Amino acid sequence: MARSDVIEYHDNQNYPGHGKAVFGVVIVLGVFFAAGIYSLMGLWSAYGTQVMNFINDILSVVSLVISPTDAAIVIGAIVLGIIFLSLFIAYGASYLAKRLGGILIYIGAFFMNIMTLAIPILIVVTGDPFTWPVFIPGLFTLFITILLFTVFKDRIRRAGEIIKLTGQVCLDEKGVFVPPLLVMIFTLISAVMFGGIAFYSIDVLSGGNALLILSGSMDLTIETGWVAAVGIVLYLFATIFFYNFAYGTSSAMVYIYMRGRDPDLGDGVKSTLGVITGIIALSLMSVIVVIVRMIIQTASRRAGGAGAVVGGVASGLIGWIWALLNYFTIPAMVAEELGAKDGIKRSAGLVKNNFVDVMIKETAVRWGFGALAALFFLAFALGGAVIGYVAFGGDLIATIVLGIVFAVLAGIPVSLVLRTFDIVYVTLLYVFIRRKEGDITGKTAIPDAMSRELDGAYSRAQSSQ
Repeated sequence: MARSDVIEYHDNQNYPGHGKAVFGVVIVLGVFFAAGIYSLMGLWSAYGTQVMNFINDILSVVSLVISPTDAAIVIGAIVLGIIFLSLFIAYGASYLAKRLGGILIYIGAFFMNIMTLAIPILIVVTGDPFTWPVFIPGLFTLFITILLFTVFKDRIRRAGEIIKLTGQVCLDEKGVFVPPLLVMIFTLISAVMFGGIAFYSIDVLSGGNALLILSGSMDLTIETGWVAAVGIVLYLFATIFFYNFAYGTSSAMVYIYMRGRDPDLGDGVKSTLGVITGIIALSLMSVIVVIVRMIIQTASRRAGGAGAVVGGVASGLIGWIWALLNYFTIPAMVAEELGAKDGIKRSAGLVKNNFVDVMIKETAVRWGFGALAALFFLAFALGGAVIGYVAFGGDLIATIVLGIVFAVLAGIPVSLVLRTFDIVYVTLLYVFIRRKEGDITGKTAIPDAMSRELDGAYSRAQSSQ
């Protein structure tokens, strides 16, 4: 049984707080942003004219010239367009997930097998007899598909019901999309900030030779390189921390909703602030893992040959184990008010006892969500092509170009939806596991018909073990 439950804090409207930890995070991020803005202003003073001339040289090919003000307006319009596009795709994807459920898994499995086998078959048909290793991914995917749809078919059926519930939750609690959206925007901004800090600092320390260093004409010294190293650490912490915070916020909203309450975005934020020290600790651990992987990858690339292969495998294995250990860490932290250490232990235990369900999520369900994403990419590509065909009088080049542009623009909102679906699905799986273990009792927001389907699939899956 959980030692505490965020539902108690929600019902009493008295969430725990960690003022000192919050203040520390605000100071660190404030310094990061202040340094980023200062660096960008310095870079604009030194290189702004060159940048605008470069942009206008490119635009002159199509007889366009743009000013800094026009550029800001265009960027703002693009950001607003992406936000509205995100809302549209979020609603459409949620509705389709609710309606299709497990059908998405079958569609996704079909396309995954086609994609992983079609290219190798095409290579063999063209007459190259020495490419049999390229069949390994396709054969592995085919093996996983057969295994899932025969041995674990009842768990697949349960996963389909959770997909339906994912769509329902996203439609009822649209606020779950807000934290991931803000994180995506923040990630882009922080990347610019980090780039500005690193470039400006190197430029100052190298006496205005940053461009030469970037071009490889001049070596990066210890005096100039330490700034970039510190910047990378700060950037990693900022992006990982905000992602974890957003994950916790959306996950808390889903958990409170599933416990039969009506949460808002503030409830999610306050729930995550209640475990802010754990979020900070988990983010620092993740930074260390990322840095270790970067060091291994760099060393293996320099070693070359077999060393490069071994290093790549080791780096990937470390990342996979860390992700698996933390599969339920954030949902457990915000729901049960756990610290990072206890949250990781709790997550590891849940993964160990429900490993098949986790693997189904990372294979079959991910394929299903991928099929949903592909549907929107295709729809926007076709829409762009139609607009290009009509607007440019049937010009084939314009039709193709606009189709590609619309598909690329759909990438950001589709990524937002997939990330949110992942958060919601994992939280729902966490709730369902605790419910079947008797750790959660009483009324939940699972519809009666869906609850019967879930319970029936669970019983059949248990009896088949």
